[in-house]
Amino acid sequence: MEFRSLIQKIFGNSGNEPDAPNSVRMELINDWKNVFFNSGLHTNDILVKTCVDVIAKHAAKLKPTHIVLDGGKKVPAEDSALSHLLTLEPNPYMTAYDMLYRVTASTLQSGNGYIKIKRDARGRAIELWPLDYMSTDIREVAGELYVKFVFLNGKRETVPYADLIHIRNFFQKGDIVSDVDSNLEAVLSLLETLQQSFENAAVNSGKIKGVAQIAGQIGSDQWKQKSKLLMEQIKDKETGGIVTTDGTISFTPNDTEPVAADHSQLDYLRENVYRYFGISKAIVANNYTEAQWQAFFESTIEPLAIRFSQEFTRKIFTAAEIAAGNRIIFDANRLTYATTATKTEMIRQLRPLGVLTTNQCLEIMNLPPVDDGDDRLVQTLNLVNTQLVDEYQKAKAGKEVKDDGEGEKDSDGASES
Repeated sequence: MEFRSLIQKIFGNSGNEPDAPNSVRMELINDWKNVFFNSGLHTNDILVKTCVDVIAKHAAKLKPTHIVLDGGKKVPAEDSALSHLLTLEPNPYMTAYDMLYRVTASTLQSGNGYIKIKRDARGRAIELWPLDYMSTDIREVAGELYVKFVFLNGKRETVPYADLIHIRNFFQKGDIVSDVDSNLEAVLSLLETLQQSFENAAVNSGKIKGVAQIAGQIGSDQWKQKSKLLMEQIKDKETGGIVTTDGTISFTPNDTEPVAADHSQLDYLRENVYRYFGISKAIVANNYTEAQWQAFFESTIEPLAIRFSQEFTRKIFTAAEIAAGNRIIFDANRLTYATTATKTEMIRQLRPLGVLTTNQCLEIMNLPPVDDGDDRLVQTLNLVNTQLVDEYQKAKAGKEVKDDGEGEKDSDGASES
């Protein structure tokens, strides 16, 4: 069986990219060290993993579209190869959903998510690969910017920054790479300590606790033997039970129960984690209202969509293609989570204005399209085109002037000029 390397498939033959001896570390204003992937945030706490999963799942549902701006209009492009890459199969081993999920999760965990663009001989994107890494380092070769990756298997690759789709989160420090000093670890550590108090309370609540008084002299052989037997009984019944004694031993139980953390303390720390990721408890629990979904979309998912749109556009297309109007936009049907009442009211208000076609109305209601539904528009007769209103008013004004010009008739029926 031939051994195949995924590293080689993504980056090509080893040595094609400039390596460390041929590169110099770029001196930046704010960056001064390697940026490491913060793996602890997603491995140590299920709450963080859940938050990342919730955001990544919704971000992966964004719909990428290749359009061309034509006179201010967004016209879908005819590049089927790029559309296939963006909407279905970015590389042989992933779907488009998987790619967006992976890069979103990486961005949330480390502050930086990378997608390697593999190009053909003409420079067109043919594959997109999200990268998992241990650390990155900014390098410069012949005036060009490169990123040196160290991967989990110890392999190193230096990639041109122009061939990397780079999504940043908390880009408050650093010049190129988001350098995140997370304060979340302290909150997670305290949260773990409080959660352990419940486990300790559950374990210790069933244990036998108390003070035993054994008749006889402390340290004598008989006293030691009775003490040993008593300890063995307690050890065998740590989860609860009865300790038997004779008349020479008196056992006074300790009724003090272990105290677990207060639920309000746990809720406060969880809310801090939710705020860090820009979500709410309702979003995590999947029982959100329409208003809660809209707030989550506008504050968390929509900023990701903007970052995706701008970064995919500027890295996949050349400057000439961008000047020609080529864009990649990430959008979502925000009405998906609207209530039926909201959808019905929207159709009721917009349909009479001639804004929505029949099939657009059916799509809003999650219903299948009908024949000729894309061309079927209706409009209430109470609304008139502004140009027709102007023509009507001009015609009316002309008629009034004409009537005034006929003059007034006298009693004999003659008119005065």
